[in-house]
Amino acid sequence: MPVTTVLERVRALLDAGDVRGAVILLNSLTPHRFTSLFRFDGDMLRNVVFFDRENPSEEAVEDVPVAASYCVFVRDSAGTFTVPDAACDARVDGHPKQPVFRSYCGVPLVDSTGRMFGTICHFDFEPRAVDPKTVELLEAVAPYLPPSAERPGA
Repeated sequence: MPVTTVLERVRALLDAGDVRGAVILLNSLTPHRFTSLFRFDGDMLRNVVFFDRENPSEEAVEDVPVAASYCVFVRDSAGTFTVPDAACDARVDGHPKQPVFRSYCGVPLVDSTGRMFGTICHFDFEPRAVDPKTVELLEAVAPYLPPSAERPGA
């Protein structure tokens, strides 16, 4: 599906207040099992929206310390971070999630003032190739997500 078509669909879902629907749509376009929108809250990573393809009724994951998630690499680099197979990626050697999540693709969420406040990411227990089109799509969608991710009580 062309990026412009996905963007139109994501914007329509967000305009209708269906952030989860937008996350589910993004998940349908990747081989990764999980897609989530996270918000940084000091040293904690707060789940805003979560989707598990194999368990769609599960709508949230527990908050975790940022340092205990691959999102720390997005935060610290202020850029996209991908891991096709954590078992053989020295950048994540010793990370707490290395033995749990074998693949990850995350991009930063930035507000209108330029402050990074979270991530949108795909991840999986299994190794997954990260298609450049997946990265392109997440990066294109990210600017539309901040208003939803920052809503009070998220």
